[in-house]
Amino acid sequence: MDEFWLAGGKLVTPRGIVDGAVRVARGRIAAIRPGAPQGARAIGVRGGYVSPGFIDLHVWGDPQVISREAAKHGTTAFLAAVGPEPLPALRRQLAALRHAEGFEGAQCLGAHLEGPFVNPRRSGALPRRWMRRPSVAGLHSLVREGPVRLITIAPELHGAREMIQWCRRRRIVVSLGHSEAYAPEALGAVEAGAAAVTHVFNGMRPFHHRKPSLLSVALTDPRLTTMVILDGVHVGAYAFRLLLRAKGPERIALVTDSIRHQGWNVVRRHGAYYTRQDVLAGSSLTMLRAVRNAVFSGGASLSDAVRMASATPARLLGADHLRGALAVGRRADLAVFDRRFRARLTIVGGHVVFESHP
Repeated sequence: MDEFWLAGGKLVTPRGIVDGAVRVARGRIAAIRPGAPQGARAIGVRGGYVSPGFIDLHVWGDPQVISREAAKHGTTAFLAAVGPEPLPALRRQLAALRHAEGFEGAQCLGAHLEGPFVNPRRSGALPRRWMRRPSVAGLHSLVREGPVRLITIAPELHGAREMIQWCRRRRIVVSLGHSEAYAPEALGAVEAGAAAVTHVFNGMRPFHHRKPSLLSVALTDPRLTTMVILDGVHVGAYAFRLLLRAKGPERIALVTDSIRHQGWNVVRRHGAYYTRQDVLAGSSLTMLRAVRNAVFSGGASLSDAVRMASATPARLLGADHLRGALAVGRRADLAVFDRRFRARLTIVGGHVVFESHP
């Protein structure tokens, strides 16, 4: 189907939830109206919510597998996470992403390089031995191999400021994380061009009322977008409510940090994964589940929850003119789900890539 209407649904728009129909033509949202014209080719979605597709900035695994599986939960685009490894292995992974096109599901937009330029003292489940100090030359050699769209850096490391400035000039989004930084180091990184914080509350010093840290800056600096793993394990409901009050949905990006398809030697417990040494390693989250949790555990409105899963990550990547909202002219990347937050339909670039069958 190159042209059709999604008819009878509740549209999750920037202005709230309204009844309406969406016309898809040539891969774009061509019209939004109260109803589809009589006799038009239509897909009925009565009782379902129609929202912009979700954008996951942090998910692990083979990109083809992620593409297929994430689309089953409303995700239409993602960044593939790449962690600290020997340089030849990093280069191979990034080179493979250069050709990550033509997937049957969600679109891979490039890599989230989570390391190697992070602090071993806040390594979490990432391998310490492959972590190294920031080096513009070292990063340049990686960027030449593949599409690095976002990189996590520990701002307190020597050379971090120069690397952040280098990334800013090349429109690579810098996120701060896996860090021991105190507030002055974090603020210096923001001044240099850092725009985000990786899995806020995790991989950083906890909040202290007399010793302000990266977390203190993340909560209070409006220039920073905070990525959050809202699975009830990495971040609890009350911490998320604090985050939502401090930042607002325009500065919060829901992510999964899912390692369901990564193949690590981990143990699943209480909805998350742990290493054999009992270190929290990642989530089993989906983006649709994160949206649900934002509503039921975090007290967010559905419009705000969807915004945190779509518009906010799109803006962080500089792609909000193409993605992230139900608006005429945007890409037809759409998710349809029911009141129980079960995916019914996922559309990527105007093509149906997932449809549930009752």
